[in-house]
Amino acid sequence: MKRIIVLLLITVMAFTLSGCGNKEYTNISNDELVEMLENPEDYQFVDVRTLLEYDEEYIPGFDIQINLYNLELDYSLLDQLDKDKPVVIMCNSGNRSVTAAMIFHDEGFTEIYNLTDGIQGWINEGLETE
Repeated sequence: MKRIIVLLLITVMAFTLSGCGNKEYTNISNDELVEMLENPEDYQFVDVRTLLEYDEEYIPGFDIQINLYNLELDYSLLDQLDKDKPVVIMCNSGNRSVTAAMIFHDEGFTEIYNLTDGIQGWINEGLETE
């Protein structure tokens, strides 16, 4: 009985620790994004909202717009990007960009950043949009 409990505890700890680190992408804050935007040549900035959302308002520097819903149907939309250059992904609130980050990872991108709260978090801090 004691052996079963120990094995169960080890199993639970292994599952808990395996979920601690996210290897597919790194979440970033608005402050971190501001620093990244100061060096636009070092990153690919991708907005995964719809074209309608993008046309209404976007974060300056996010010059690449790839609708997540289209991307889910056609991964070749990523062919225009460099898989070896860091990519920063954003959406409205940080949810769609997580899905996109997983797709980017599955397609071979090696350095992926997700804007945690999306453009809404950016706007809530009073940061610039166009």
